[in-house]
Amino acid sequence: MEKGEVEEKVMPSPVISSSSSSISSSGSSSHDTISLASNHDDGHNNGSPSPHNQDYIVVSFSPNDPENPYNWSMKKKSLLLLCATLTCLNSTMGSTIASANLFPLLAAEFNVPAGPQSVLPASLYLIGFCFGPIIFAPLSENYGRKPILVTGFLLFVASTAGASVAPTWWSFLLMRFLCGTFGSPPLSVFGGVIADCFEEEVQRGRMLMVWSAATFIGPLGAPVLGGFVGGVLGWRWVFWIALIFAGVTLASVLVIPETLASKILKRKAERMNKEEPGREDGRRYVSPAELSQKSVLVTLKTTLLRPLELLCGEMVVILTSLYIGFIYSVFYMMVQMYHAIFVGVYGFSPGVSGLMFTIIGLGTIIGCFICWWCDPITLRLSAKHPTKRAEYLRLPLACIGGPFFVISILWIGLSARSDVHWAVPLVATVPYGIAYNIMWVAMINYVADAYGIYSASALAALGTTRSIAGALLPLAIEDMLQALGIAKSCALLAGISAVLAAVPFCFVAYGDKIRAASKFSAALKSDRRQEEGALARVTSHLSAV
Repeated sequence: MEKGEVEEKVMPSPVISSSSSSISSSGSSSHDTISLASNHDDGHNNGSPSPHNQDYIVVSFSPNDPENPYNWSMKKKSLLLLCATLTCLNSTMGSTIASANLFPLLAAEFNVPAGPQSVLPASLYLIGFCFGPIIFAPLSENYGRKPILVTGFLLFVASTAGASVAPTWWSFLLMRFLCGTFGSPPLSVFGGVIADCFEEEVQRGRMLMVWSAATFIGPLGAPVLGGFVGGVLGWRWVFWIALIFAGVTLASVLVIPETLASKILKRKAERMNKEEPGREDGRRYVSPAELSQKSVLVTLKTTLLRPLELLCGEMVVILTSLYIGFIYSVFYMMVQMYHAIFVGVYGFSPGVSGLMFTIIGLGTIIGCFICWWCDPITLRLSAKHPTKRAEYLRLPLACIGGPFFVISILWIGLSARSDVHWAVPLVATVPYGIAYNIMWVAMINYVADAYGIYSASALAALGTTRSIAGALLPLAIEDMLQALGIAKSCALLAGISAVLAAVPFCFVAYGDKIRAASKFSAALKSDRRQEEGALARVTSHLSAV
């Protein structure tokens, strides 16, 4: 590469030159910064400072740099994971807090007839989930994780407060939609936060698994809260308790550190410029992201369209979205199904029915242990198949979980009869939770590994389709139960699940070819090669400082 190309890469307008004063007096090690050195001179400087005689030092992480999230202590990372878990519990708990167990109280308050409207509080919340990830997740990749999380959660708390005092049915539904929208960032952005902090793929997968478990447990506890607290204190107290929980969690969100490396390096460069203000323009140090900085409009266009581009053009994302979108919608159908089974068939109270639904959480916990125990096995499999490492590292569990998911749905539906003891369909809840968890974790980790630094956008694409399915398909559950009954409804869901269970098998067989044929993946690889090559060429003209 010619010098002019190096200079254009670093700063598109003026020529960049070096001087003997490029060594930082602030004590930066040679591993922290690199200084551009060029002999170009336009002959008009005459020794006076000008934009054509500037020395830019590119700030980077040194080995074992304490500012690098990969090098943070396990205690600090664990606190981040705790914050991620709490915020996701808040967000997902809100999705079922106004479910079938609470609707009779809402109907009495707002004079709402029974029927499809009983699903609207949950569906509108999930529609909010559709819009949130596609906006917030890609913005977090450019402007940092913390600003997006803090802003979103503050508005989530405000919307929850609005729902608790809503005077009309339609104002209540509006607040539900806003709660879903502003409660959605943790579900996609925290996936990026975990990827920012955990470099080793097995450890990262385990942390994503623990975080994902919160997305299962949250919706399980809300029907219990609605069934018991709502019946004694009224439905508004259910939301006030949720508001208190959100307020406590907000404190942890406000104190979390930024984890996005490009944002940390930018702040580091700004700090070093303040400590050593030797230049007229005040930009002696720059972060790597500033070397190719784009306008705000271009950045917004790129980042907001990226999830849609992934969703429309990436076969891995398309097939995974179809699969997890359907199993997610089945989960919310099961909320209604359990009410029909344990209240309608067995005559339990709404609170007890919600308590029985939480047994899925036991299956989720067991699923986490299974995923953890299988890590060494999948590592050996991926080592034997290096060209399909991504597939064999993540997908074997999804291949096992799919058939068990189908069996558990059939078990629940076929045993839910008055002449069969209520414990029989209840026991089926455990394998259902296990299968749901291991499929979800495996597919999410597979996509996160496949798209690296763009994992937040890929997860946003998955989150959008998942929420659309979760919002729309459960609207049909009441009519389906009336037309088909519990057994046939479950058989229909099991049949569709059986067809979609072929997705992970398809990836195992053809995943490497699918990724190789992907235009987006090819462009990512090309960009990485160009960036690596450009960095190598630039550093050949650089002097370490």
